[in-house]
Amino acid sequence: MSTNDLGELFEETSVNINKLIRLANSKMYDTEEFEESLQSFRLSYNPDDTSDEMTKYRTKVAVDILSKSPVFINLVSIYRELGRMAIPLSYFMLDPLPHDKWIPKLTKFQHSLSNYMTVSISFTRKLIKSDMYLTEVRRILHLAKTMKMTELVCSLIDFIISGLNTALRYENEFITQRLKDYSICTILDRFTCRDPKIKLAVIIFQTFTYTNISELHLKDEEIDLFLNCFNYCIDEGIESGDLFRSFQFNKVLRILALNCENRNKFIKRGVVNRLKLLPDSLPHCTEEISLTIRILSSHLSEDDAIVEMRSLAMEYCNSVIELEEEVGTFCGSCSDDEYLQYPSEHENSDVDESPTDVKQENTNRFGGHIMISYSHEDQKMALRIKERLEEEDIKIWIDKDHMVQEVRILDAMANAVQNAAIVLILFSKSYQDGENTKAEAEYTRKLKKPSIFLRVEPGFAPDSWLGFMIGESRYIDFSGKYPFEDKFKELCTTIHNISRGTITMERVKPVRKPKENLCVAM
Repeated sequence: MSTNDLGELFEETSVNINKLIRLANSKMYDTEEFEESLQSFRLSYNPDDTSDEMTKYRTKVAVDILSKSPVFINLVSIYRELGRMAIPLSYFMLDPLPHDKWIPKLTKFQHSLSNYMTVSISFTRKLIKSDMYLTEVRRILHLAKTMKMTELVCSLIDFIISGLNTALRYENEFITQRLKDYSICTILDRFTCRDPKIKLAVIIFQTFTYTNISELHLKDEEIDLFLNCFNYCIDEGIESGDLFRSFQFNKVLRILALNCENRNKFIKRGVVNRLKLLPDSLPHCTEEISLTIRILSSHLSEDDAIVEMRSLAMEYCNSVIELEEEVGTFCGSCSDDEYLQYPSEHENSDVDESPTDVKQENTNRFGGHIMISYSHEDQKMALRIKERLEEEDIKIWIDKDHMVQEVRILDAMANAVQNAAIVLILFSKSYQDGENTKAEAEYTRKLKKPSIFLRVEPGFAPDSWLGFMIGESRYIDFSGKYPFEDKFKELCTTIHNISRGTITMERVKPVRKPKENLCVAM
């Protein structure tokens, strides 16, 4: 499909979603027109097309349409209305389910939301953050324990729990904690249903939300149920080219394998050979499969395995956010509460500026400096980044240059943050453990200063306060995994976007001679 075709498809999807909202606001739920719009919304995801361009289209729909506040608020309102028509507030366990005709509509709507959650962590977090959405989900799941599980009801419950699992697959602390706070874990822990799809969905949910490795122990029939579905997804995926679900099962498999009893059962059932059938066609999948095999083979301690799992989860989320920023004009910021409009890189490409003009504009138009916040154990990388940014005529504040004359260190650091236009946070284990660096980062967040996170320690996945602060924000990897200049160019583009073009990084300048002995240790 060409770019023009995808552009037309995007516009068509936008028109249809607006039509769906308009019909819902007019209370026209029981019309053929609403049913057609609902069906079009579900089909707009087009799961059979696995091309990169289609993935970009889906991501753009999630970011530029579904995540916009007016649209989003209407979508969760529709969800609640359909939920209360399908399973009314007056429902009692001795009554027959009164409105079966509404359940398929709610199921289709949940299916549509879940589909777009797979391509956008920003949309997913916004949905999980919605009190209206989670309250309705909790109400339906709570009542489902008492109602007759007809085929229609089973399908709805399966899609609801699978939607929650789609959110959990990002392995994001905010999402997991949010579901725990809403007692979804408690409800599903007590959930009893003979339907195998729902059983499997509950197992996956419990796996992603575990708090103790011993809680992950599965019975033989549960192991068989999981592997039957996993094997089916592998076979179907290899045939169709759509291996997305298989790689999500791989995430669950390696968590379950942290439990020794589960691990032995998986090994006896030959799961390693099945894993080797998966090709490396999705982001980070080679590392994903390799890690699972090493856990199954007992080549990693539990602690080391968890560290690597967190690191891979961060890299996966980072790749999703990179795509969101590439295709979207409406992107989530590091704050949970606000969204920023970033200009296109080429928005002002028709303006002809000489290198001299650009340099002058950078100095006059961009207020403040760029502050580099780092742990002194990472000073070498901090200075390297500082030197390269100064070559771009960017004003930099770093403690090594500005703290020599200062006596009141905390006041000086506070002033540096207050006067910063952007703060670069070079994060590592030592940054997370440092009291001063924690104070700098938290003060940056308090003042709502734009932050760019740079990972400078190989494989490090933050937790605790730093993991919460970074959340689903994209980071740039300066840990040595990728060439420095590639990541520096990415940093320049990010600075340019956040500064809304007032810093132009792509100007003509003399060719630099490469510096020696500046390689980052791998």
